[in-house]
Amino acid sequence: MHRQMLLSVCKDFGYVYRCSCGQYHVHLKGVTIYLEDEVQFCRFLEMLEQACKSDNFAGPNKSKLERSQLKIVKK
Repeated sequence: MHRQMLLSVCKDFGYVYRCSCGQYHVHLKGVTIYLEDEVQFCRFLEMLEQACKSDNFAGPNKSKLERSQLKIVKK
């Protein structure tokens, strides 16, 4: 039996929890990202931070992500 520790909740957006097995789970509407350990979780956060700082970042009010821009990669 795995136990989950809730780390963060953003109402109407998603949540993050850490499992007793060591995995981190990031849940957004329709998407769940499983990260194997704390190192991968931190790298994921760094990647998102870098994307926010990118010169190409349009911001939430300037453009909408289109379905054609989404790509799902299975391990």
